[in-house]
Amino acid sequence: MQIINTLTVLALVVLSFALIVAIPVLYASSDDSGRSNRLILIGGGAWVALVLLNWGVSFFVV
Repeated sequence: MQIINTLTVLALVVLSFALIVAIPVLYASSDDSGRSNRLILIGGGAWVALVLLNWGVSFFVV
């Protein structure tokens, strides 16, 4: 269970760094704002899901 917890934390950190870079880039591009907003929403939803998954897994790690 420790390995799963470590992997969820790693995925959360990688996704956080990706969103830190991607969100300003997507807001700065004026190509297709609907597509950009959808990608930001999906990224935010994935981040929240990883936070909740990590919270759930942390109960099983002593």
